[in-house]
Amino acid sequence: MVNLSSTNSEKTIDLNSEYFKRIVLEIKEDAEKRRQSKERLHPYKALQLVKEAKLGALRLPIEAGGAGISIRELFEVIIQLAAADSDLTHALRSHFIFVEDTLAAPPSLERTRRLQFIANGELVGNATTEISNKPQGSKQYETTLIRQGDHFLLNGTKYFTTGTLYADWVSVIAAGENKNVHVSVIPTNREGIEIMDDWDGFGQQLTASGTTKFTNVIVKENEAIQLEKEKLSYVTIRQLFLQGVIAGITQQIVEDSIKVIKGRKRTFTHASIDTPTQDPQLLQTVGEIDAIAFSLKTLVLQAADLLDHTLLSTNSVEQKEYYEHEAALRSAQVKIIGERLALQAATQIFDTGGASATRQSAQLDRHWRNIRTIASHNPASYKAKDIGNYLVNQKTLPINGYY
Repeated sequence: MVNLSSTNSEKTIDLNSEYFKRIVLEIKEDAEKRRQSKERLHPYKALQLVKEAKLGALRLPIEAGGAGISIRELFEVIIQLAAADSDLTHALRSHFIFVEDTLAAPPSLERTRRLQFIANGELVGNATTEISNKPQGSKQYETTLIRQGDHFLLNGTKYFTTGTLYADWVSVIAAGENKNVHVSVIPTNREGIEIMDDWDGFGQQLTASGTTKFTNVIVKENEAIQLEKEKLSYVTIRQLFLQGVIAGITQQIVEDSIKVIKGRKRTFTHASIDTPTQDPQLLQTVGEIDAIAFSLKTLVLQAADLLDHTLLSTNSVEQKEYYEHEAALRSAQVKIIGERLALQAATQIFDTGGASATRQSAQLDRHWRNIRTIASHNPASYKAKDIGNYLVNQKTLPINGYY
């Protein structure tokens, strides 16, 4: 049993409780209702539920206002939320990454400030990616953070700022003087910040993954922290989070395939039986989809276990580095095989309903589009190559923001 105790409230949430189940159900019903509309409706109601329940603080220690849950338990939540609303869950990715980065940071007044607004239930978005001629993951930025008097001025344009439109705070990476790189955490409503809802991908359409512009934005001295390159390490949870969302989508594909078959009144003339719910071929298809969903969830949680081991491995630097590499390796393996299987499940669902399943009103194509969009964050082929290089040439996985 997991409890969430807030320093600012006596409200407690049990992830096995009816209260938590009701939150997930309300998020799911809200997503279904919005999908029926012809308008582009954002998950504001779902986000409010997340904030009120302070789900964004689940990983904080109890004494800091959280629940102190493990990485594995966090991924169990992620999978449940993604099954209910994959857009919402994807939009929370930056927040949960920010929480892990903050927890890992050394004690400081700024860390305390950040932990406090996380404990309050507030959410954090990101402004990292730029569209330039610089290699992705090279930590080279055109957005600048330049000192002016007793503060800094932030200028630049960021793309794929997933979730920032819904967030209270935004974490911005920018180039400082002397080739230094800084991370600033500032309120999203500060003067000079413009967040655009211009993400037009064919999947994960309501993740608010659009553009954010910064024009002469004032950043206070304490809000900016210099990124120390020598401390860069694997960022496994960032990659595994995406696989967690895909695992949740696959769980929903199982449920939708069952609904399709139960909603059918007829099957094919060459089927072995007249009743769809008794048709062996249709039942087999559902079984195969369910096996994929189970396997993917299991793989994600096993990789999450390794992240927990990494956090607990304090005996030696070598042991910690071993678990960090193992977690990055397993997460990459999950991506390579998991995305392939999930896309297969998203295709197989159409075998349960024939042409009727392709009706736009059914919106079953969203699963394939959403999985394909998430998978496009970085090609699995590069990761397969690096795993092969590790196995054949003992060259460890690169530390570049993708592992």
